[in-house]
Amino acid sequence: MSLHVLQPGLFTTVQDKGRAGFQKYGVPVGGAMDAFALRTANALVGNAEDAAALEMTLTGPALRFDTDALIAICGGDLSPSIDGDAVPAWRPVYVKRGGTLRFGGCRSGCRAYLAVAGGIAAPRV
Repeated sequence: MSLHVLQPGLFTTVQDKGRAGFQKYGVPVGGAMDAFALRTANALVGNAEDAAALEMTLTGPALRFDTDALIAICGGDLSPSIDGDAVPAWRPVYVKRGGTLRFGGCRSGCRAYLAVAGGIAAPRV
């Protein structure tokens, strides 16, 4: 699965559960700000609960999918839509190849999580 970032959004990052156990070396745990939303989004698409996902703050990106994909968006309501049709949160959603996922203004909360079946390829560092 691949997707193209058409617009990055205000502050979109790749997040997972963080890195517990390294605080003694001065490394903070980090990870998703809303761990419950991250775990739920991953569970809805069949990923491991600690798989990497996109964390979006206040306004999200515009993403075009190059293949069919199963996604879930959990957390705050950043008014997501696929090709102009509203996308429900907190449930799995099928995106057809060529579909464009866009986020509008923030309606509630400030962070949302986008999980994609199969995960986001990101090295663990």
